[in-house]
Amino acid sequence: MSLDFLYQQLLLYMADRVDIVSDAANQAKEAATGTESVAETKWDTFGLENSYLAHGQAMRLVECESDMAYFRKFRFSESDTVALGSALLLVRQDGWRRIVILAAHCGGAEFRVGDQKALIVTPNTPLGKSLLTKEEGDEIIMKSRGVEIFAEIDRIFSAHV
Repeated sequence: MSLDFLYQQLLLYMADRVDIVSDAANQAKEAATGTESVAETKWDTFGLENSYLAHGQAMRLVECESDMAYFRKFRFSESDTVALGSALLLVRQDGWRRIVILAAHCGGAEFRVGDQKALIVTPNTPLGKSLLTKEEGDEIIMKSRGVEIFAEIDRIFSAHV
């Protein structure tokens, strides 16, 4: 797998995310300002609830746009050890496989890269912390529903040919 292809898929995922959240923010704004939101009684809170939703969606849109800006400037690490910016293939004993991208934004996001799934992890999470400074072939312990499972760093992707 090439890092260029991974990066293209990452940017497509981020752009789709911004589009979806933008649509949701617009719908919430329309609901908050529409004629149906005008209070009919002093106990009618439909318009107020919609305005809270619109505000939340607008804030979520700002966050998604910030994530998009971060990933537009993002560069993959060229280190042989896992560091911020690393992309690696993590394989667990139970057959779970993910391309993991260690990044400062958008932790927990998951998207497809060809026939595989990619997961963005921040270094603030237990998984991110356990991956830092590891090398290819190193094992880490992951928890899944309270059960410890061994996972191996199968490969750290590099732009070097």
